[in-house]
Amino acid sequence: MSVEHTLLAVLSYWPSTGYDIKAEFEHKAASLYWGMSYGSIYPKLKKLEEEGFIYTLEQEAEGRRKKLYELTPKGWEELENWLRMSPAYPVVKDELFVKLSTWHDDMDSSILIGHLQKRREETEDILRFVKEWPSNGYSFVSKFSALAIRFAEMRLEAEIKWIEEATHVLKMNDLPEGQDLNGNADKILKRRRMALKENKEK
Repeated sequence: MSVEHTLLAVLSYWPSTGYDIKAEFEHKAASLYWGMSYGSIYPKLKKLEEEGFIYTLEQEAEGRRKKLYELTPKGWEELENWLRMSPAYPVVKDELFVKLSTWHDDMDSSILIGHLQKRREETEDILRFVKEWPSNGYSFVSKFSALAIRFAEMRLEAEIKWIEEATHVLKMNDLPEGQDLNGNADKILKRRRMALKENKEK
């Protein structure tokens, strides 16, 4: 999903200022959909305008003039062509899973439990936002958007359930059996301990 197509998608809701567009990428549940930072949207908006996909118009509100971006016919066509294309499978970038995958027996599991508890707090916070989203009194939620929001809700609930299970397993020291045909776990610990020993002897 390109930044440009995402901007066209946001502008399809209604003509928006750059600030309004930025706000769409920064609300609590934005990472569930957009998955990246949009700190430099203005160069992208300029590019879209130069290529004829959007145009600007001015609106006066509370005595101030605001610059709004709106889709051109070409922009609507590009957006709808993109909507018809099969979406790419999502690319997951999750630091917690990378840490879980590289944790080892010389590390204190209570630290990992702390990571999980923090993640649970963050996930519960986003879940509260998502559950209130369709009826919060100010957001535009189409009937199709409501389907996407339901998926987000179920995904977050599943994550919380997994965190509860993982925390229990770690506290009970009852980790599931892994697969280690070449004895890598022991080799990792041996390499680590040798490196630390050599460092102390310097």
